[in-house]
Amino acid sequence: MIPSKRPILLFFIALTVLFAACRNKGVEKPPHWLKQYHFFQENEYQAFLTKKIEALTDADVAFSAQIKAYYDKEKAPYWTASGYQEERVAELMEFIAHSDEHGLSPNVFGYTTFNKLIDSLKTGKVKTAENLYDMLAQAELLLTDAYVQYAKDLSYGATDPKEVNGGKWLYETIYPDETFIKTTLEEMKNVKNYLSSVQPTDTNYVKLQTELKKFLALGDTVLPQIPYIRAKKSQQVANVKLVGERLRFLGEMPADYAPTDIFDEPLLKGLNHFRYTRGIPEGDTIGAETIDMLNEQPKYYIHKISTNLERMRWKTTHQKGENYIAVNPADFHLVSKCQDTLLTMKICCGKYPVKRRADTYDGEKLLRCIKSESPLLYSEINMIVLNPEWNVPETIFADEYYPKFLKNPGYIQKHHYYLVDLKTKKEVLPETINWHKVRQKNIPYKLVQSSGKWNALGSVKFNFPNSESVYLHDTDIPSAFKRRNRALSHGCIRVEKPRELMRQLLVMNDYDTVKLEQTYIILGDEPTTEKGEEFLEEREKKEEEYFDKLAPEDTIFYRPLRPTNVFLKKKMPLFIEYFTCYVDFNGDINYRPDLYEKEGNVLYLLRKLEH
Repeated sequence: MIPSKRPILLFFIALTVLFAACRNKGVEKPPHWLKQYHFFQENEYQAFLTKKIEALTDADVAFSAQIKAYYDKEKAPYWTASGYQEERVAELMEFIAHSDEHGLSPNVFGYTTFNKLIDSLKTGKVKTAENLYDMLAQAELLLTDAYVQYAKDLSYGATDPKEVNGGKWLYETIYPDETFIKTTLEEMKNVKNYLSSVQPTDTNYVKLQTELKKFLALGDTVLPQIPYIRAKKSQQVANVKLVGERLRFLGEMPADYAPTDIFDEPLLKGLNHFRYTRGIPEGDTIGAETIDMLNEQPKYYIHKISTNLERMRWKTTHQKGENYIAVNPADFHLVSKCQDTLLTMKICCGKYPVKRRADTYDGEKLLRCIKSESPLLYSEINMIVLNPEWNVPETIFADEYYPKFLKNPGYIQKHHYYLVDLKTKKEVLPETINWHKVRQKNIPYKLVQSSGKWNALGSVKFNFPNSESVYLHDTDIPSAFKRRNRALSHGCIRVEKPRELMRQLLVMNDYDTVKLEQTYIILGDEPTTEKGEEFLEEREKKEEEYFDKLAPEDTIFYRPLRPTNVFLKKKMPLFIEYFTCYVDFNGDINYRPDLYEKEGNVLYLLRKLEH
């Protein structure tokens, strides 16, 4: 008996129907407004779109090559399949409409442009098929571009950190590669799940985002100004009630707090916490600086949080692990986390001319960095220098010290400097130099400050590889740490507790009590143990032997205190970063002034992306 072919035929028919159903899964019927364009033909539109895509360049859409490859593979539109897919578009537009909650304007993704385009289509006033197809093709490509850009901006940031920071960005930055773009396009048929997956999940990011939503909800609200008040604790003063109301609004006081004009203990506690999170000294009075900060409008917080969320989205190769040192010039502080111990201290950083520029907070133009800014970088501390010498940079020598030497040649020896001839590499006596015959722009000497308590680097220096020739170091002027604005250096970072930081790094490198004592003896401390006394005697003996070996002509340049290099087998990761709004270890959101005027750069570049 010959088997019937009917079951096989039915199987292939069923398979074909199933395949067709899968291909058309989720495809909606054309919206009602498209029916008014009776001349719309699916095949004609797809042919038009294909030619449009073939002509794409990066000037039209970002990542044009990958987008062209995607459509070449799919052979069909996605957003404008069957004319227009309202549900698909709505899913994407929901994400874009709320992009301001990440500090990104919806118009960075063409939100307004797209809505105007669709509104024009819905009117039914498009008269020709070519115009209709052109507008639909624009919608297709605009939506695909917006989708890819949204995924990229949430994953890597919308701006380039090198451009924002004017070159003072020495991190190894990760940018979206071809694989990321390809994956994003392949996931376009799963918009909601994929764009949900690229949302930043870092707890600090989410906390700042929640804070941003609070201020975005106020819209264009202008908070009433609180007049200047002079009040001390327990006093009853007019308008103190306004302070309590503002603190309650900002979340510094409980929601059920009932403000009065008495400057009582609960209000003082809330006010001091407010000042702590703004870097304002705490106290038992109300002053002008505090009132000014209380009077900041929602726009201030929106800008500050938005720019710092953008910074948090930038991706770098190195991330903080269990051990690290993080320096934030905007906060003038350093945090060192090592083996479950936390060390914090004040820092002085690269100076910045406060009155050099007008207020540029809103990003009116892109500002270049200042040479003396501390660079933002990742590196690793690989060496500690005990009793360092300071090799004065050529520019500082010429600009700051050369004029002093002209006026007073004795300044060199008085401040413990010495000179090295750049040709012979040998030291020269300062009194043999006639500075009036030395050209300021071509000084043939290197200027070095000898080791000692007078040295600008203090007694400890922390070296790490970098192209800006900066380092962390002690200082001979500890009173500088009493200042609030500590942007004082030429770019290096002065640390308030150099010995504590040194000890932490040495303990991480398995230094025991004996080796630690030896280190302190090298720094000039007296021995505290018998082994310490033996170590000091041995050092003194070696120093005598060193001096005896010097040539007679070199003894006049002899310095008993010289640098000692301590190389670290276990290097300490170092991050010099810049955050004017951040979550501290207590979970509090902190705000700081924009020391290096970088917020305006972020805002400027984000505004340039809007269309």
